[in-house]
Amino acid sequence: MLSLSKTLALFSCLILTLNCHTTVVVHKESGTPDSVSKEQTFSPDRTFRQGSYLVGIYPSESAPDISCPSGTPEVKMITSFRDALMHVLIGGVYTTKTVEVYCKK
Repeated sequence: MLSLSKTLALFSCLILTLNCHTTVVVHKESGTPDSVSKEQTFSPDRTFRQGSYLVGIYPSESAPDISCPSGTPEVKMITSFRDALMHVLIGGVYTTKTVEVYCKK
């Protein structure tokens, strides 16, 4: 049998590995989002970290205004390894996400 410390280490590694995910939000568009397109590599026009309390229910600050001169922005919310690590260590009291904004060109 695995010892308690090895079991906890294995569980932590699984949670940190499986907890990373990406959500892309595009308002009223069809087709593949530019930020996840395999044909072209786009760099984000703006990147910031967004924090919230109590497992993401209450934001820690007001949401920034996002505008693109060329039209509708594409927002990509990423839970990275660093974000997942912070969530696991603090226990869901404070959660962060990395937010990338892409403007259609």
